[in-house]
Amino acid sequence: MTATVTLVGDHKGITRPKAVGDEYVVDANINITSYTANGEVITATELGLSTLHAVCITGQEKGVGNAGFLASIELDTAGAYASSSSFQIVATDFDGTNAAASATDDIGVVKVRAWGNV
Repeated sequence: MTATVTLVGDHKGITRPKAVGDEYVVDANINITSYTANGEVITATELGLSTLHAVCITGQEKGVGNAGFLASIELDTAGAYASSSSFQIVATDFDGTNAAASATDDIGVVKVRAWGNV
């Protein structure tokens, strides 16, 4: 896996998780420069959290010189993430085949928002 997670600062420049009601929320840019076949596993710890309750993709970089990739958060048949402390980003190739992205593909930056506990 070659992916870099960068926490995104809010309007005050704070990058650590912040309380929202009874849980915490954090925004992050995940730069996937070399995709792992079957998906990139991102841990709650990389986001400054201990457990995850919800994750959504809020933006994504378009590939340069090609049609790019579509990233999504993978769920199992019961609607659960990889675990309570990790989730998996899977990528589909937008080259007309709609096939799964190949290992080592440069997917680019995927922006996520995650909710959980610290």
